Amino acid sequence: MLETQHPTGDIIAATDFSTNGDLAVVRAAHIAREQGKTLHLLHVVHPLDIYPELMLTFDSQLKDYERLKKANGLASLDELAINIRKDFDITVKTATRIGRTHVQIAEYAQAEAAHLLVVGFHGEKNVFDAMMGSTASRLLRIATCPVLIVRNGDVVPYQQVVAAVDFTSGSSAAATTAFAVAPNASIEVLHVFDLKQTLLGRDVGTSNVEMQNYRDKAMQYVNDALDKIVVELNDKRVSSKLMHGYLPEAIGARVTELNADLVVLGKKGKSSMQEFILGSVSKTVAGMVECDVLIT
Repeated sequence: MLETQHPTGDIIAATDFSTNGDLAVVRAAHIAREQGKTLHLLHVVHPLDIYPELMLTFDSQLKDYERLKKANGLASLDELAINIRKDFDITVKTATRIGRTHVQIAEYAQAEAAHLLVVGFHGEKNVFDAMMGSTASRLLRIATCPVLIVRNGDVVPYQQVVAAVDFTSGSSAAATTAFAVAPNASIEVLHVFDLKQTLLGRDVGTSNVEMQNYRDKAMQYVNDALDKIVVELNDKRVSSKLMHGYLPEAIGARVTELNADLVVLGKKGKSSMQEFILGSVSKTVAGMVECDVLIT
């Protein structure tokens, strides 16, 4: 049986004091207590520089406003920290920043050498948000540590985890990361054989025999790789599953079928233009499932 190894570094929960932010803080506190980590509560005040031409006239007033908002945020964080310390018996630190939310969260996490960021899920409110993405989705593009997006309405110990892997370096740690965050849950290591590979082969004129040979070899490789992960983890809670389909839809369907409360995904690198136009698998899945999503 694998002995859970907790990574070094603290845990950071970013909150805007909304209901979703509160859920993120409580989930982060649970994980911090389980791992014996320090929890940082972070609140970011957005600067009032939407209309730069007004800054010359109202510069001092705007800066006073930002300082006041930052002070009020810190006071609210301090009050929240008192309750978290009392309820979870963990070390809690507080910090506020002024700036673009996702940038400030990522920079703070990097400066503190955090090993996990926890944020609440906020759906897009308008067309602009839908195009540019929520704070969580923008954060995924620049964060240097795993990001847990909290969507579950109740914060209870995770029971069923789906850890999706594609055997690249970014996803290989999905199963072991799941152990650290969900130490008592059942974990299914899932690989989806993407049907796009078959369609691409047909587009370039690959024969049916050649495609079948490719699929047979690919299936053998995938099954061997999944078996290797399960053997290495050596825990009766771990199982594996191979599915065929289109990646986000298949992962979402399996999460629903198992009634999973956490899905773990590796972040696959893409160019900024690809991510903007198409969206990564991780970002797509994070927006479609109803459970918590951990991007490693």
